[in-house]
Amino acid sequence: MLARVRSCHHAFRLAVVVAAAVVAGGCETIGSDLSDLARGLSMPTPGEAARMAVDPGDADRRREGTLLLANAPFGGDETYVRIYRDYAANERDPLVRSVAIRALARHGEPDDAMIIAEQLTAESLPVRWEAAKGLQRLHQPDVVPALLRTIRQVDETPAVREACAIAAGQYPQDRVFQALVSALDARDLEVNVAAAWSMRMLTGQDHGLDPRPWLRWYNDADDPFAGGQEYLYPTYTRPESWFEKLAFWSTPLREQPAPPVGLRSAAERTTYDDDPPGDGGE
Repeated sequence: MLARVRSCHHAFRLAVVVAAAVVAGGCETIGSDLSDLARGLSMPTPGEAARMAVDPGDADRRREGTLLLANAPFGGDETYVRIYRDYAANERDPLVRSVAIRALARHGEPDDAMIIAEQLTAESLPVRWEAAKGLQRLHQPDVVPALLRTIRQVDETPAVREACAIAAGQYPQDRVFQALVSALDARDLEVNVAAAWSMRMLTGQDHGLDPRPWLRWYNDADDPFAGGQEYLYPTYTRPESWFEKLAFWSTPLREQPAPPVGLRSAAERTTYDDDPPGDGGE
């Protein structure tokens, strides 16, 4: 009887905490976080996720299943990578194809960059954006022409050009440097900043956003790429949600910047902390 009373008391305290957070947090944020809570309490099994990913009649299920597989610890299994490749090249639904490109960039091989690069000319903006970001994670020099065409394409969305300019920072080639210098004259600041960042990676120099000092230095340098820095693709970070803070028993893994596949060994493929914070990690 005492155990039942204690159990009810703990449940009541948790309900009070959740209610207080709802009052303090705002409807939109709380709605999103409660959706996270619901998903966390009813996650599909690996088998269910796989069946969702290959559902021929429901694009939403294919998208969700593919995303679940890609984010799972076993998402790099060759069986699933073949699904990502097929969807990245052939899927008609643009949102499913976008998720597949993201998954292939995370788990694929250098040659998969060629499949992704073809999507830089897709009609769908989400597809082109995922392709541009995906090429930051895979090292394949044969994609350089596609990257440079997109960087120079003035009618392309700035976010896509920016992502391609960042991806170009892993290729120490004269044509890459020249395209990045030209991108400093683009109308959009994010493209300018991305081009300057990549030139710093390629050369170890920092001449700001003015192309003239960059060109003067480059023309005088015997080996302009001798001082290049290690290229690490950028990763997305965000503050913890209130539910993540409340769910102290489940610490989310944070992806860390890393060299692209093709510039690192298979043993270094994971980009997550080996130990989550609180369990021996930082």
